[in-house]
Amino acid sequence: MNELPGIVKDLALILISAGIITYIFKIIKQPAVLGYILAGFILSPYFPWYFSVHDHHSIEVWSEIGVIFLLFALGLEFSFKKLVNVGASAFLTATSVLITMFSLGFLVGKLLGWGDMDCLFLASMLPMSSTSIIIKLFDDNNLKNHKFASIVFGTLVVEDLFAVLMMVLLSTIAVSKSVSGEELIFCIAKL
Repeated sequence: MNELPGIVKDLALILISAGIITYIFKIIKQPAVLGYILAGFILSPYFPWYFSVHDHHSIEVWSEIGVIFLLFALGLEFSFKKLVNVGASAFLTATSVLITMFSLGFLVGKLLGWGDMDCLFLASMLPMSSTSIIIKLFDDNNLKNHKFASIVFGTLVVEDLFAVLMMVLLSTIAVSKSVSGEELIFCIAKL
C-alpha cells in the first residue's frame, strides 16, 4: 500500500489532537474554542515536545478550507428576517460600539505618538470582533435561542459589514497614500 500523503497525515494529527483536547476541555467545563487554540499551539513548530505538523503548507491549506466551512456555517445561521427583527437594536448597539472603539483607538494611537495613518488603522481594527468565536461560544452554552443572542448576532453582522468597508477604504488609502473622494466612492461601489 502506498504511503499516505503528508497533507492527510497532518489532517489526521490535527483532528485527533483537537478531538482529545476538546474532550478534555468539555470535562473541565471550559469553552471548546480554548481547546482548539491550545491544540493549534501544541501542533505548531513552537512546541517541540509533541508531534508537530510536518508540512507547513498543509496547515495553510487546511486553515483556508476550515475558514470556508466556517463561513458557510455562519451563512446558514444568518437570516435577513432575523436581522430585520433586531435591526434597530443591533444597529444602535453596533454604531455605539464602533464609534466608541474607533475614537478610543485613534486617541490611543495619538497618545503613543503615531502618525495619522497608523492611528486610523488601529482605530479601524479595534471594533472588530470574532463572529465565529462568539457564535461557537453561544452554541456551546445553548444560548443561541435567547432574545439577546439575536441582538448580538445582528450587532456582529453590522460590525462585519463595517469591517469589510474599512478594509476596502484602508487598502485604497494605504496604496494611494491620500484620500481621494472619487476613488473611495469607486471602491465602495465595487464593494
